[in-house]
Amino acid sequence: MGIAKRIWMEQQEDEAWEERAEWIREQLNDPDADEFSDGWDELSEQYDREFPKYDPYDDDWLVEGKSRFEIFSENIQAAQALIQAQVNPLYRKNLVVMLYGHIVAAVEWYLSSTFINFALSSEEFMRRLVENDPEFAKRKFTVKEIFSKRDELKNDLREYLMGLIFHDIAKVKPMYLSVLGIEFGDVSWLFKAVLVRHHCVHRAGYDKDGNEVDLTSADLDALITKSVGLVNAVEGQVEKLPVFREISWENLTSP
Repeated sequence: MGIAKRIWMEQQEDEAWEERAEWIREQLNDPDADEFSDGWDELSEQYDREFPKYDPYDDDWLVEGKSRFEIFSENIQAAQALIQAQVNPLYRKNLVVMLYGHIVAAVEWYLSSTFINFALSSEEFMRRLVENDPEFAKRKFTVKEIFSKRDELKNDLREYLMGLIFHDIAKVKPMYLSVLGIEFGDVSWLFKAVLVRHHCVHRAGYDKDGNEVDLTSADLDALITKSVGLVNAVEGQVEKLPVFREISWENLTSP
């Protein structure tokens, strides 16, 4: 998949996110609310239940012959090349803002697509997901629905994971640990980067108070270094994941 299509998909995801955000802000009666506002997470989950989900990962961003890690690396290499490009100084800040958002999106995509792929790859990981995810664990169904639900479980889990906002690192980090046993380490920098990305993508480089976000090419270099370090660490642990049995309802429901 080319960079142009990836950027288009990011734009589609951002539009879907903005629709969700506007609905939540209306419910909160707060036009400045964001992911860090009280009540945001609960309303985000309600939105998922009430409205059809846009699926930005329909093709998993995969290209035949390329792994997720390779695609992430290509995005990083492209960003590094663009940082070095000769640009009119008047527009340098615009380029930095766009690249910052793109780099964080590349990390989010790698984390989301990798988690979804492995979480649904075996009965053991699916069991851990069902047992450890607070939102999914709250779902109820009647005895009459047992047989239909057993056949739909994998699709239900996939739909649920597709609807998650994977830049909510406070949720993603524990999910990786509880389901896949993968530890991120200290990612306080990523929490900050996600917030800055929000300003870059949704406010063109300004915070909600109208202050311009202070970003430089050096900030991009630092972000790339930390992003590559995180993805390398996750990839190294992914390669060591155990191979479990194929998914079957008997195994999922056995003691």
